[in-house]
Amino acid sequence: MKALTKILVCLVLLAVGRLSAQETFAPLVSDNCVAFVHVDFSKVELDNVKDAVQKGGESLLRSLGFDDSSFRSTARELRTELEKLDILIRPIYDTITKDLGIREIAIIVDMGLAGDIEEEAPLAFFAIPWKDKTAKDIDTLRKLLHMDHSFVDFVNVGNFLIPHADAQTVEEWAAEMEPAPESPIFDALKNVAEAEIKVAVTLPEKLRLKAQTEDLSDMPNEFKDMFLFASQKVQWLSASLSLHELHGGKPPKDTDIFWTLKMATHNDAVQLREMLEQAIEFAITTMRSEMAQNDELAFQLPPLFFEFIRGFQQTMLPEIEGDSLRYRLTDANTVVAVSGVGVALLLPAVQAAREAARRMQCSNKIHQIGIAFHNFHDVYQMFPPLYSVDEDGKPLHSWRVHILPFIEQTALYQQIRLDEPWDSEYNKQFHDVIIDAYRCPSNGHIKGKANCNYSVIAGESFAPAKKANSNLGPTGFHSITDGTSNTIAIIEVREPFCWMDPTADVTLEELEKGINAKDGRAGSFHPSGYNVGFVDGSVRFIANTIDLKVLRALATRAGGESVFVP
Repeated sequence: MKALTKILVCLVLLAVGRLSAQETFAPLVSDNCVAFVHVDFSKVELDNVKDAVQKGGESLLRSLGFDDSSFRSTARELRTELEKLDILIRPIYDTITKDLGIREIAIIVDMGLAGDIEEEAPLAFFAIPWKDKTAKDIDTLRKLLHMDHSFVDFVNVGNFLIPHADAQTVEEWAAEMEPAPESPIFDALKNVAEAEIKVAVTLPEKLRLKAQTEDLSDMPNEFKDMFLFASQKVQWLSASLSLHELHGGKPPKDTDIFWTLKMATHNDAVQLREMLEQAIEFAITTMRSEMAQNDELAFQLPPLFFEFIRGFQQTMLPEIEGDSLRYRLTDANTVVAVSGVGVALLLPAVQAAREAARRMQCSNKIHQIGIAFHNFHDVYQMFPPLYSVDEDGKPLHSWRVHILPFIEQTALYQQIRLDEPWDSEYNKQFHDVIIDAYRCPSNGHIKGKANCNYSVIAGESFAPAKKANSNLGPTGFHSITDGTSNTIAIIEVREPFCWMDPTADVTLEELEKGINAKDGRAGSFHPSGYNVGFVDGSVRFIANTIDLKVLRALATRAGGESVFVP
């Protein structure tokens, strides 16, 4: 994983450079070439790149309406993250450009590396000009990327070095590969301006045929129709972006073409643009619908996500020019394009703020349950039982059912047949009912019968009823001799369960495995720990790293231990 991270960092570095002539890599382009990216990063100034990302992020914050205080704090967070990234990237950059003297790189996707085209997809590789380099240079590059021979090998193909996990496949490909000077790849590259980044993509005949045989039954019609149409009508795609002006904080000219999609005819270009617009609208509508129905998605996506996508759609649709679709960078869409990295860096801070709010909501819900215990005790002079039992001593209903009148759920409580088991044919109708007080807002896996995150410690402060149909538990304040502020009443459970299940509460033995332990049930989706409610009604956040002896002492009501949790 560390080696892969290094490779990705290296590729990111190489993708922000200034291009030299793509003819350098012509010997590696064949009729089977699907994609070609050519970069030269010899003139990149990392400080300028940081400034460009910082300015792009700040422009985005302003466009989103951040007030001055929020703008300043979030901009500082962005600057801090950029400094951390700089510390990671700069040593790699200096080694590549100064020690190894590498100025260019090409990333190539070729069908010839795919083997059986019916079974495999094209594979990508990146090639480095390696003329006059030594074995010592290879060792330096290997150490830079933290690669050993078991992970990747370096293959010499002519005057190029190709790092690849399958050296034999690369060697066989190189032996059979024939350069294609008339490849559509070069036609595509002729249609882009000189810029730091150039990309060319085409569809070899083998790939067009494969597209027609793909199983697309699971793909929505809006995407399937567009995919099939494009696979037959697209001639090539070319793209370029000059980062040199952006490094200095200057927007591109309105006439700058970012990418061009060459179609067979003008009518094909018109039809594909219509399909693209319909597909984007379908995707936005579908995601909105799924987010409304899926709590997990709701917690992963920030509130402004769809507004950003909507603006992205309006600024990123291409223009029709003859038999091509072209996209030009303008002042309006440059903010969207340049701010992408800023958004990625800002999102963790936004998510952290949202999680802090959810953790507070969770704490309030546990406090609400704790108050319900106290009110139940005021009425019955006892805490609710862990569960009520029938004449044979078999479980009937959980404490969560018995405190319903004390959490403003009296109407639901009156509908439940307390003299029948929780899973009787009649009572099963209530299993899917989601009670907000029993649901942690940070857990996005709440669904159907698995809809509860809160448990007591079975057998400790809450024990089963001793007689049939009794609402009276065997414990009360008088039995909490360790002190109500030092005795746990409510804990979180990471994997949700049915709120009516009388046997789903965590036992002391399970709790002793630790908080968020791999094989334990006690835990939450809050980073670093979880909320715990105590018998006195207070709620505290306990870290995952709490000593298990202290945790056990807090979980018992009459152990005689002396413990303190700040």
